[in-house]
Formats: sequence, C-alpha cells, structure tokens
Amino acid sequence: MPVIRERRFLRVKLDMVTRCQLRCVMCHFAHPQFEENPWTMGGELLEKVAAELFPRAHDVVLSSSAEPLLAPDLPLALELCKKYGVPNFHFSTNVLAMTEKIMDKVIDSGMPLITVSCDGVTKETFEKIRKPGKWEPFLRRFDIINECKKARGSEKPDISVTCVLMRSNIREVPQMVRFWRDRGVKYMNFVHMAVIGGLGIESESLMNDAKLCNDTMAEAQRVANEVGMFCVMPIPIAETFADEGQVTDQQRHDEGGGFALVAPSADPAALAESEEVANYLNHKNREFLLKAKEKRNHSRPCYFPWYYIHVNPDGSVFPCGCWFEFTTFGSFKTNTFAEIWTGPKYKELRKQLYNMELRDVCANCSVANMGRPDVKASFSHRAKVRRERRFEP
Repeated sequence: MPVIRERRFLRVKLDMVTRCQLRCVMCHFAHPQFEENPWTMGGELLEKVAAELFPRAHDVVLSSSAEPLLAPDLPLALELCKKYGVPNFHFSTNVLAMTEKIMDKVIDSGMPLITVSCDGVTKETFEKIRKPGKWEPFLRRFDIINECKKARGSEKPDISVTCVLMRSNIREVPQMVRFWRDRGVKYMNFVHMAVIGGLGIESESLMNDAKLCNDTMAEAQRVANEVGMFCVMPIPIAETFADEGQVTDQQRHDEGGGFALVAPSADPAALAESEEVANYLNHKNREFLLKAKEKRNHSRPCYFPWYYIHVNPDGSVFPCGCWFEFTTFGSFKTNTFAEIWTGPKYKELRKQLYNMELRDVCANCSVANMGRPDVKASFSHRAKVRRERRFEP
C-alpha cells in the first residue's frame, strides 16, 4: 500500500450542497449543460459520515466543488471535526455568504485554516472572471474574517487565498501577493486552469503564453519572499507546448492525446527530469502522508484510491474529485466505511492503477501526476467530454 498505515490515513472531501452563487468563467457551474440540483446533506447523514470517516482522517475538507457557506449544517460539520479531533480541517469559500455568526462558529471549532477563492485584485478582472460577483461586496465579506478574529482575540484560522491562473489575470499575480499580504493573508496557492469543453475559454489557457506565465510567476515569488508570503507555485509550464501553433485543448487518449498517467509530453531533459518536478512531487507525497521516499525521478500511478474519499451531499462516494465517469462506489445511506473501502469497486480501481490498465476517466485525468504542468492533460478536463458509452452506478 502506498500510504502510511496509521490510524489517521484518510483525506476526506465532503460536499454538503451542490450549489454556488457564482458562475465563474472557468467553472462547471457556468457550463450551458449544467443543472443545479437541490441535494443537501442533512444532519443525520452528516453525523453518520463523520462517525465513520473523521476518526480515520488526518485532513477533512468541508467543500469540494460547491459553496460550503450555503450548507445549513456547516456549523455542525465544524463541531464534528472538533469532536473527533481531526488534526487538519478547512473549507474553501467565495465568502459572499460570510457572516459574523459563521465566523464565530469557525473560531469556536478551532479550524486552523480558511481558504478564499479569488482570481483578481482589480474590480475589472474580478468581475470579468467571477460572474456575477461584485468586487466591493466581496471585499466587505472578506473583511468579516479579520474583524471577527480581532474581536475574539484569535490568531486562527490562518487565511489562504487560491487563484486560478489564466490569461486574464496572469499579469496581476505579483500585485495579488502584495494586496493579500497587506490584508492578513498568510498563504497563497496558484493553480493552472484546466479547460472544460463547452465553456468557450480555450483562449484563456496559459499553455499559449508559457514564457509570460513562467516569468511572471518568478516575479511573484520574488515579491512573496520580500513581503513574507508563503506561496505554493506551480512548476514552470513547458515552453514547447505552442511550438506548432495555438493550443486550445488537449486531445483525449483515444484521439492521440496520450495517457495522462504515463509519460510527460514536454522535453524530458528540459523539464520532466528537472529539480522542480522532483521537489513538487516529493512535496505532494509528504502532504498526503504517502509511504514514498524522496526521489529524484518520479514515474508512478495515481495514489488516490489508497488514501482519499469524496462524499457527495446524498451520501454517495467517489474515489476522487475528478471522477467524471460518475459511477458511485457506495453510499453512506446504506453502507459502512469498511464495506465501501474494501468493496469490489475500490479493489478493482486499485488493481487497474497498480497494473496501469487505465479506464477512460483515469487515462484522461487532469490531476494525474498531481497536476504537474509538463503534462498537457493537466490543462484540460478531457474525461468530462460526454461519450456514447454510458456507465452504470
């Protein structure tokens, strides 16, 4: 098993609702075929999920692809994380529904970190990307976090800001670092946008502006060092991607795009064997408590089915957050954790990944190899394309 076998070996991601107020230009919520559903995880189901998973979890994320502040039982989820002694728990939010009451619950729970999603630090860029959000109300809601911490005399939660990188905001990144550091943000996390077909945002991909991106991120790191901001930066994009012309998307594996879990498509000597890649993947191994030594070269399959579980508002289980096959691996309404974790579907997936006999969703995964940007598949949700083949739950 590629995880450290100790009592708390799980990373849990939990969505209690499937809703969001925003329709950000790069998000599945903005897709013309997206249909919002009314599922909300009730308190009884939440308590069962927590009893099964939280004692086994070293990390619980109370959000995945939806807005957690819209969940009526978010305060209960915070209390359950505290009750079961989860070492690390947090949620990511657009803060548009933040209130003093919610922040008081966050502080009472001892939650160590809160992550705010924001992709610009000018009114024009923010409102262009995070539709139909408005810059000034967003900032007022953000300020509630610091105001409540100050009123309660609490240093926690630390504040992190996550930004999705694209052509529309790349030039603002150094300014973002200064802007958020001045507002008490301790950490920033920058991730590349992965194109979702049908949104019409292919031109936003930084695969076509690799040098601009790499140079700007290097400047942002310089600023971060200057102001004392801890930033998680992506490793440089392969500057060979656009050598043959504009790149709008990455082909699926059955259309000549290659397998996402196999070889990188960049020049191995220039990037795939670089120190940046090795350090990046060694960091990911440590972050997820994987039983893997520090390595100079990494050639490995996905580890998710050995340490990760994703729970939807109806209690159904996915093995990762990019499970675009949409088959479920069980349900906490009818199954125990042991039945799900040792069941035939998890066993089969682990076997497939161990032997590199990849099913469609894995062969086209956008987060394979932890999203390393020397692999074109990292820039495209290739498996989310609707296929003729239908999968049974």
